Amino acid sequence: MSYESWYERVSAPFRSAAAARAVNVLDKALVYIVAAAYLASLAGLLFTGDVRFWRALLVPAVTFALVTVVRAALDFPRPYEEHAISPVIHKDTRGKSLPSRHLASAVIIACALAWLNPVLGAVAFIASAVVAFTRLVGGVHYPRDIAAAIVISLLCGCIGFLLVP
Repeated sequence: MSYESWYERVSAPFRSAAAARAVNVLDKALVYIVAAAYLASLAGLLFTGDVRFWRALLVPAVTFALVTVVRAALDFPRPYEEHAISPVIHKDTRGKSLPSRHLASAVIIACALAWLNPVLGAVAFIASAVVAFTRLVGGVHYPRDIAAAIVISLLCGCIGFLLVP
């Protein structure tokens, strides 16, 4: 099966104007909501003098920088650049597809939130799963881009929050 036919089949339920709008809103809003929860958590840690502040700040920052460098170095094309598809999420970005920085950010923030508050972290991981879905159905990332973002962020989260004393 070609990518074009796979994408058309997967995105078909989201092609109506209302459904496409919902995908676009979810794509943006969930990342902002997760980021807001993260920033509020950081502010709380800073305000209370909690020693976890620096790790909660640095692990996601290093992960974001790593993902940014990797995707710029690889500069893989996006699905809408290589295939005759009409993406549900309209973007003009060229290249920098692998890994998805949008999703990598959401996942590493979910790791940080889980380290600080397991319930908030669980909610952030669910939001990240929805973001992964919107990036795929939106036509702005390949499954490999999504998988790479998840793997990199989870590895960085495990190392930064679980393995480093």
